Formats: sequence, structure tokens, C-alpha cells
Amino acid sequence: MSVDQMIKLSGVDLIRTRDPNNHLHCRKTQLLAYVGGRTRWSDLLMYGALGSTSAIHRHCYLRGEDRWAFDAPYVTDDDLRLLGFEVLSAGTVDLARFESGVTEFLATGQPVFFYAPRHHFPYWVEFMRRVGTLPEEYRLLHSFLLCGTSSTEVLLVDNVTDDHEYVPLTVSWDVLRDGYAREPERWFTDCATVRRTSGPDRAGFEAAYRTFLAGFGDGFELYDVIGDNLVVERASATAAYRAPGVNSLALLAGSRTLFSRFLALTAHGEEVRSAYARIAQLATVLSDRVTAFQVGLPALSADRIRRGLERLRQLEQQAARRLVDEAAGLPQLLPTPVSDR
Repeated sequence: MSVDQMIKLSGVDLIRTRDPNNHLHCRKTQLLAYVGGRTRWSDLLMYGALGSTSAIHRHCYLRGEDRWAFDAPYVTDDDLRLLGFEVLSAGTVDLARFESGVTEFLATGQPVFFYAPRHHFPYWVEFMRRVGTLPEEYRLLHSFLLCGTSSTEVLLVDNVTDDHEYVPLTVSWDVLRDGYAREPERWFTDCATVRRTSGPDRAGFEAAYRTFLAGFGDGFELYDVIGDNLVVERASATAAYRAPGVNSLALLAGSRTLFSRFLALTAHGEEVRSAYARIAQLATVLSDRVTAFQVGLPALSADRIRRGLERLRQLEQQAARRLVDEAAGLPQLLPTPVSDR
């Protein structure tokens, strides 16, 4: 097989980011981008995107972890099954098995996901230098999405552009082989593929959403915590993207943006939809402002950001009450679209 005989998935150009806030773990955002290019109902996965702000607080403040390590309670294997997709895992494999299996999966229209150290890939090194990644984080593992192969190259789809949009990238097989030879124990871990099995199970999503709403309760105190710690974090964070407030707001803005998209598929009224659209917009603005504040831009005051956070908390509390109350009075939350009947 020569370079011009590359086996490539159809619809690679449809793999676009569905996570504009870039807050999800790399594997989840890849899965979401992939299935979003295969079905127009991918926003059904976001019914539980509001999640728990307490979980975000524990992750970012108590454990000091960044946003991409957060186990978001959406884009899960169970929900992907409801959408009509099955994630099949092969665990860790060696180089020989990986090479032999890639062509087989691609030939049946299935992508291949695998983890490997990102600093083994030249395009990742260039990206990390450009965005100021701390040197000690270069060696972290990253999930790679493989969508094509030839005898000499593989086609990866990755989001290392400045706007975190997915683009196709051609990499020599030698990059993978050399990297594997250097650290075989860290290569081709958690290998997986995805296959489509059916259309979305709307009744299943209806039940899952009602279960989520039944257990949903949040005081949204995290917004106060972020405001209270702005100045301390600015003085102590080694890099702006490591600050707990930056990571917390990225997770909040990202989840609210995705939940707002889910609401567009529901029977909720315009008041609820508009409320969460405003929340998503304000959370995104504040996420950008907190990041800029942590970078040290002098024009932004902590007091102004705190006022915005206070307003956002109020909007969240009001919208959550409307959301739960309205859902209780709706006999069907996910009506079947006319085009699906």
C-alpha cells in the first residue's frame, strides 16, 4: 500500500468541535466531535451537563486538578449507547497488534482512539510551546483520534489550532514507532473504536433526563469561592491555566453552553431556554475575564469580576427553579421531531 492508497474514513471533514469552551477531557471531546459528525442528535448527550458545582469545587480547589482531568457526567458510554453508538475498548495493545488492527477498523468505517505521550508528536511540541504549556506537562498522555492510514503515514484529527478546532494532520508511521520504542509502556493504552448501532433512543433519554432533574439541587456557592480567591490565585499560580478559578469557570461555561444546546431539543419554553442561553453567554465572558485577570491584564478589576460572578449565581438559582418546575408540568420533555415521525 502506497501513500496515495490511504484508507481513510468518510466524513473526516465533519469532525468538528462541539466543545467551543474546550473544557472536556480529550477523549470525551473527540468522541463528541466524532458522533456529532454522524448524527444531528448529538446534543441529546448534554441532558446532564449542569452537573454539580460541588464536584467542580472538589476537583479544582480541593485536589488542584485542571479542567481536562475532570470526569464530566456527560458524554458517557451509557449515553452514547442511547444515542446509537457503541464504544468498544481493546485496552492496552502492543505496536504489532495496533498496526495490524488499524486497517481492519478503518475498512469497516470505524475510527481508532489511543493514548500516547503527546511530546512524541512534533505538532504537539510546537503547540505546547506556542501556548506556554509548563515543561513538566509535556510528557502527559493525550488521546489521539486516527482516521486514516497508508503504508507510511497515519491521518490524525486533532484540535491543536488556536481556536481548538479539529483539523486533519498527517504523521509518519515512524513517529509512532520511534515513540513506542522509547516508552512502550505508555503507548497504545486504552485503545478503542466506535461503531453506530441504531438511531437515538428518545424514550431512554427522556427517562435519563427526568432522573437527572429528580436529583438536581445546587446552591452554586462555587461562584462565591471563585470571586473570593481571585487575588490570591493571581499571586500564586505558576501559570494562568492552572489557577482553580480559571479551570472552574471553564468547566462551568462549557457545561452551560452544552446544556443550552440540549434545551433546544426539548419541550421547555422560551423563558427557560433564554435563561440558560444568557447563563452560558455570561459564564463564557467571565471565563475569559478571569483568565485575563490571572494573566495579569491591568484593566480588569477583581471587584468587577466578582459582581459578574454574583449576578451569574443569581441567574443560575432562578433558572434552576424554573427548569425543575416547568419539567414537572410537562408530560413529554423530548417530543419526537416531525422529521422523525
